[in-house]
Amino acid sequence: MHQSARKPNPPRGVGTATLLRSLAQVLRRDALIIEGSLRRGRLIYVLSLHAVYSGAALIMQITRIFVAGYRRDVRFTQCCVASIRRWYPRIHISLLKDEIAGPYDTSELERYFHVEIFQTQVKQFGWGMAKLEPLFLPSRARCLIIDSDVVFLGPVLDELERHDEDFIVVNESHPIESIRRNYFNEQTVQRLYPSFQFPGYVFNTGQIVTNTGIFAREDFAPFVSFTEPRQPLQPDLFLCGEQGFLNYIVLSKIQDGSLTLRRQHFMKWAAAMNSKDVNTDVLTILSPYKFMVHWAGPKSESLSANPMNHLLEYFEGEYYRRIKAKQASWSLSEIRGWAAEMWKHVRSRSTR
Repeated sequence: MHQSARKPNPPRGVGTATLLRSLAQVLRRDALIIEGSLRRGRLIYVLSLHAVYSGAALIMQITRIFVAGYRRDVRFTQCCVASIRRWYPRIHISLLKDEIAGPYDTSELERYFHVEIFQTQVKQFGWGMAKLEPLFLPSRARCLIIDSDVVFLGPVLDELERHDEDFIVVNESHPIESIRRNYFNEQTVQRLYPSFQFPGYVFNTGQIVTNTGIFAREDFAPFVSFTEPRQPLQPDLFLCGEQGFLNYIVLSKIQDGSLTLRRQHFMKWAAAMNSKDVNTDVLTILSPYKFMVHWAGPKSESLSANPMNHLLEYFEGEYYRRIKAKQASWSLSEIRGWAAEMWKHVRSRSTR
């Protein structure tokens, strides 16, 4: 009789810490998260092992998250990154830093949250244009591209990684008036591009799973000039920065069979939610919320003035708690490095 495979028992005589370190080493991504909580006077550790013992390997691991932000959204960017690190402490995060509204300081994100700045000679992109850059990278890698006014409410990537389509976008219905206001007029597009057949849907470009290097700049030549900042070439036809023409290009390639696309529910709009919809007390590694929240459109730089403000305030608190904890636990090498830099600074001032 066939017997189902059993999960291996841990070896006897081996400490828990050693087991956890060993498990972390064999994971494809550092998806080992340990959370301590006091329950009835005892310290309980909750272990989350993503994809281990799941019965099937993840087929499309998301290895990097690109976060597109600019100066006026910096507090949202901080909340966004803090929320990602809550569930994915080791995943690579690259900031698509648009200085169209002026330069801004991201040193805390880089130092305490291990965020990398996407390296490019261009500093000013314009509305949504920075999100195109990962699509032109020379190598292929699975990634998530999001706006900075998005937060995770749980391990959102786990389900997204189970699908291998070239694009995974949010599945939502758009009234035709909304499509014509925020994307394009489908009748006009079909008249100007007769081979295009409108499929009856569009997708918001604020959260997309795709592959780097999936396009060449030549694919976008009729629609955008790659100057600094970027200039849309048909702004009256394709609307809202890159959103209109990116939808057209992707949907055209879906139509001719050169790309695949999956529509999935993994995001909710903050403006359409009620504060009672999310309890921040359960935003642990076992969070029941497997979706993102997006604050698209005009918003207040004061977090408290925005819908679902308790989520923004929660993650801003997480942001500063992490910084405070990191500052309190500087390593000896970091202290020596700081002392060396301070001494160099003092000497430079004394020689003036």
